[in-house]
Amino acid sequence: MKSRHIIPLFTVTHFSHHLSTGVLVPLLPLLRQDFGLNYFQSGVLVSSFSLSYGFGQVPMAFLADRFSRRSLIVFGLIGTALSAMAVGLTTAYWQMIPCFIALGLLGATYHAPVSTFLSQSVPPDQRGRSLGTHLIGGSASFLLTPPIAVYIATWARTWRLSFLLLAVPALVMSALLWLTTRKPHEAGRIAEKTGLTPSMGGSNPNGGPAGAPNPTITWGQIVRAIGILAMISISMQMVFSSVYSYLPLYLVDRHGIPPEYAGIMVGLVAGAGIVGGPLGGALSDRLGRKQIILLSLSLAGPLLFAATRAPAGIWLLLSLAAYGTSISARMPAMESLIADVVPSRRRATVLGVYYLLGQETSGVVTPLIGRLIDLRGLDPVFTGLALGLGLVSVIVLTFRKRI
Repeated sequence: MKSRHIIPLFTVTHFSHHLSTGVLVPLLPLLRQDFGLNYFQSGVLVSSFSLSYGFGQVPMAFLADRFSRRSLIVFGLIGTALSAMAVGLTTAYWQMIPCFIALGLLGATYHAPVSTFLSQSVPPDQRGRSLGTHLIGGSASFLLTPPIAVYIATWARTWRLSFLLLAVPALVMSALLWLTTRKPHEAGRIAEKTGLTPSMGGSNPNGGPAGAPNPTITWGQIVRAIGILAMISISMQMVFSSVYSYLPLYLVDRHGIPPEYAGIMVGLVAGAGIVGGPLGGALSDRLGRKQIILLSLSLAGPLLFAATRAPAGIWLLLSLAAYGTSISARMPAMESLIADVVPSRRRATVLGVYYLLGQETSGVVTPLIGRLIDLRGLDPVFTGLALGLGLVSVIVLTFRKRI
C-alpha cells in the first residue's frame, strides 16, 4: 500500500483506538455519581489505565522491533476493544480497576509500533507532517468521543453502553488493517540508507529533518541527543494529563456546568490536536524539532493560566482550545525527532521508553493531584500547575542554547 493511502488508513485507526480508550474521562462525572467517588478514587480509575498503559509501552515496543509490527498492532486493537467492552459489563467500582489495567496494557500496542511503522513508510523530510496528520485521528476522537459517549449514556440512561458501543470501531479497523497492509513502504528506509534528505548534516534536533540516523549510535548518544527535549515534552504531558483528568470535575464544581456538558467540553482540549498536530508537525519539518517543542512549552503555561481565570463562556472555550493546540503541537515534533536520531531497528523501543516515562509520571502524579485537590481545592491547584509550567518555560528558554 502506498504511503498516501497508509496515512489516512492509520489516521482512522487512531480515531477508533481512542474511541475505546477515551471514554473514561468524559464519563467520570457520571461514574462519580453512580459510585459515590471522591477525587482520589476518581484519580485511581484514571491511573489504573494510564500506569498500565505506560508500563506496557516498552515490552510492546520491544516486541514490535523484533517481530511483526503489523500483527502486534492488529491483535492489540482487538484486545483493546474487548477490554473496553469488559468495563461496560462491570457492576462495582473494584471490578473496573482490573479492566482499565487490561485496557492500558493492550492499548500500549498502538502508538510506538504505529509511529515506527509510519516513519518507515515516508521520507524523513515528510515525517513531521505525516505524524501530525496521523495525530488528527486521535485528536478528532478526543473531540468527538465526549459528546458521543455522553449522548449514548444519556439516551440509554447508563454509562455502560458507551463503553460497549464505542469499542466496536477498533474491531472493524483491526480487520481492515489485517486485510489491507503488509510491510512498510520502502521510501523511508531507502532515504535513511542513502541519506537523501534535505539536510545532509546528520541527526540534528536544532534544524529541520536530519539525514540518515547513525546505525551504530549508542544509548548514551541517544540520551544526549534527545534527552532534555524528551524530558521537557514529558513534563508538559504530566501537567496536561492532570488537567485533562480533572477538567470535567473542575467545570462542574468551579463553573456549575452540568456533568453531561462538562464531559463534552473537555473534548476541546485534546480535540484541538486536529489543528495543533498537523501544524506542529509541518512547522517542525521546516523550522526544526527543537524550536517547535520550545514554542509549545512557552505558550502552554500562559494559556492554561488564562483558562483558570476565564469565566464560563466563549473565553473559557477559546482558552481551553488554545491550550490544547499548544500542547499537541509538540507531539509530532518530538516523535519526528526520535525518528531522525534513532535507527529503525531501535526506534519502537526508544518511542516505547518515551511513552513509558510520559505515562508513568502522569499516572503517579494524577491521583496525587486529586488528593491535593481534596485538601486545597480545584482552583488553587489548577492555578499552581499553570504557574509551575510557566516557571519551567522561563528556565528552559533561558538556557535554550545549551539544549
